[in-house]
Formats: sequence, C-alpha cells, structure tokens
Amino acid sequence: MEEQYQRQLEEQKRLFKQLGIKLDALQIHEKDFPVKMRGYTKEDVDAFLDDVILDYERFYQVISDLLDKYNALQRRQGYDLEKKDAEIARLAEKAKVQDYLVDRRIVDEAVQDMERALQAAKRRMRPGAGELHNDPY
Repeated sequence: MEEQYQRQLEEQKRLFKQLGIKLDALQIHEKDFPVKMRGYTKEDVDAFLDDVILDYERFYQVISDLLDKYNALQRRQGYDLEKKDAEIARLAEKAKVQDYLVDRRIVDEAVQDMERALQAAKRRMRPGAGELHNDPY
C-alpha cells in the first residue's frame, strides 16, 4: 500500500509541476512550523493541513480523471476523423466510377434510334432491284 501511495505522490508531483502548482500533498504533510509562545496550536494547524491535503488529493483525482477523459476524446476524434476520411475517399472513388458510367436510358434511346434508322433504310431498298426509295421511315 505504501508503494502505491508513493507512486501516486510521484505522479501527483509530475502533474502539479506541469500545471505550475508549487505544493503537493506530501510537502504539505511534511511541513513543520516553529513553535512560539503565543502561536497557533500544533493540533489546529495539523488538522487544517490534513484538510488541505485531502483537498489536494481530490484535486489530483479530478485533474487526472479530466485528463484521461480528454485523452480518450482525442483518440475517439482521431478515429472518427480517420473514419470520415475513409468515407470521403470511398465516395470520391465512387464518383470517379460514376463519371465513366453511362445513363442506361441514353443508351436505350440511341439503340432505338439506330434500329429505326436501319428499318427505314431497309424499307427504302427494293428487294432485288438495288434501288432506293425516298421513304423517310
């Protein structure tokens, strides 16, 4: 248990140093004040510092939790961006393919026009004579 507490204090020191906070729970706990004749009672000061230590430990937990949530959010956003980029690439590829596709209706209409023109050409020709009529369809 003591080892875990020491590890937590070290993490707390690193985080507080990054945030520019001078004191950590251990420094507060180990702070000693000189005793004077008309000063505060040691018990009152110790009780107050114990409360401050509890607050510091709670601040550390809150900050750590918020940082963990922030990092998780960053990872999730990165994943979402990758997913969106992949979807955009897929849609762009689909758009490229569609540029090369022909509308089936246009092809059907062109085939029908060609068949009509062929039928008209056949009607204009006389069987066996090789002569052409001017019959437009």
